[in-house]
Amino acid sequence: MTNADSSQLELHHDVPCPGCGCLCDDLTIGLADGQVQSVEPACAMAAAYYRQKSVPLTDCQADGGAASIEAAYQRAAEIVQAAKAPLFFGLGETSSEAVRRTIDLADRTGGIVDATHPTFYDPTGRTLQTTGLVTCSLGEIRQRADLVIFWGCDPQTTHLRHWERYSALAKGRFVPGGRSDRTLVGIGSPNKTTEACDAFIPLDTSQQVAALHHLISLAQEKPLHGAAIGEELTQQLAQLYEQVRRSKYFVFVLGEGFLRREAVRIPLELLAQLVRPMHEQTRGAISILRPGPNWVGAGGVVASRTGYPGGATLTQAVPQFDPDNLSATKLLSQNRVDAAVLWEGPWLANLPEAARQSLAKIPTVVFAHRHVHADITPTVMIPIQRPGYTDSGTMSRMDDMPLPVRALTGAEVPSAEEAVQAILERASA
Repeated sequence: MTNADSSQLELHHDVPCPGCGCLCDDLTIGLADGQVQSVEPACAMAAAYYRQKSVPLTDCQADGGAASIEAAYQRAAEIVQAAKAPLFFGLGETSSEAVRRTIDLADRTGGIVDATHPTFYDPTGRTLQTTGLVTCSLGEIRQRADLVIFWGCDPQTTHLRHWERYSALAKGRFVPGGRSDRTLVGIGSPNKTTEACDAFIPLDTSQQVAALHHLISLAQEKPLHGAAIGEELTQQLAQLYEQVRRSKYFVFVLGEGFLRREAVRIPLELLAQLVRPMHEQTRGAISILRPGPNWVGAGGVVASRTGYPGGATLTQAVPQFDPDNLSATKLLSQNRVDAAVLWEGPWLANLPEAARQSLAKIPTVVFAHRHVHADITPTVMIPIQRPGYTDSGTMSRMDDMPLPVRALTGAEVPSAEEAVQAILERASA
């Protein structure tokens, strides 16, 4: 835009952006006629979130044809009422307020709620129950961390402003020089982030557990068995341990390469056992690069309402917990649900094929503020407002920090909370 055009923009300052799990709250958004024209500081993920095409009210559908919003509400209510085991998932794409209404709807209809990310494995909830976990806020990383270890992650690709705002370049109270006061270590497979680190430890997934055991042995001064991982890796881990021990504040930043579903929660529990004894010599924490916008918040709402982290079945009047067998992808893949209510999001593109085929066989209700994934043809499609753009509410950052998101402009479609409430009222009639 030209300077003259820019001067005519309606500017909104300190806007929280749901474009990724960082939920950065320092953006300035420029609007013209309700459309986003500028995003500062520049972020490709923020620009994509705000500028993608919204779903208009005219795209509301029921049973393969256009429908009014009232007819869509009624058909959705009929679907969840008729189902014996309706599944509610994809909740991290909406506000915490809408998640609360969804739990009310699931409770009323005897459904199964899964607030975990369908394709990103995050065993934090169960790890907190077993070994405990030392965590921190993103602000603590920014202000204190002089050693940051990126293990199995690439924030420069998945969380674009994490590198500059929190983990590497940001100047903090105890790291006033920013990057010059920090040591960065990458572990895992080479990527854009590891290339910018001061040191890199190549580590195959088959060596992960052995490497963690070796670090724990170093921390607890137990006998070492370096033959299991090789001499070179033994030396690299010894150097890493010394860096952790001598640091003032260290942080392990973890991604999908560390949190592997096939390894279940073993790696995270082992890392927790490493971090805990290190506090006798220094300070540190674990931070997980979770996807956005509100998967942490959705899990927290479910936990507060049911007592269980991430998900619960409400089919028998009282909440029951079985995370190994009641995940959305497993339930769908095993054809154990007869209806589904979900929020559209980027995760749909990575949904396992068996789960996608199951969705095609059962009645589905989809809430969407952007166009639904091409492989999904819902029974009912309800357009909703976009959180942080046309809808307000509460969302939680990847470090479990709740932040208010606000509507920057109006929309003709309902909010997610309003839509779920409307279905609940019809299902309760």
